[in-house]
Amino acid sequence: RKWSLPLHDGKRMNVAFPFIYQETLATGIMAYLDEYFSRFTEASLSDLISHFISKEKSSDNKGRPVYKLSYNVALAPFDLGVTQNVVFTASYDDRVQSYRVNMEIERVSGQDSNWAATNKPFLEKLRQYLLHWRNISSSQQALCVERGNALFGVSKSRG
Repeated sequence: RKWSLPLHDGKRMNVAFPFIYQETLATGIMAYLDEYFSRFTEASLSDLISHFISKEKSSDNKGRPVYKLSYNVALAPFDLGVTQNVVFTASYDDRVQSYRVNMEIERVSGQDSNWAATNKPFLEKLRQYLLHWRNISSSQQALCVERGNALFGVSKSRG
């Protein structure tokens, strides 16, 4: 199947990743994402530069946990000046009865056509990274859950 760029208005894009997670893994997938973005904190030969903005833990209207991570991201080629704010939300999706990760992107700088063009490889690599979650060992996933629980201040009794 060919993956294509989600619909957008040149300023904002919403990406609902097609992967589902048990509640006990929700903090783990967020730590897994944070680990990914922490690799790109300085200009290098990579395709992006990432700066952590914030984390947030809240609850939905049924009391289920919701986790958010926010980053400012510059995309290569950097001379195009494309920067964006990226917010990941892990929340319960009633339709699939599991947790899903949603990503909201807001263009901060750069022309809208360049923004769309540079986001295609960015989103493809991110999709591949999330797909790889299924292939890591359960012990590696458990380590991610531990890091995620610490990141969001979740007690160990919660899972």
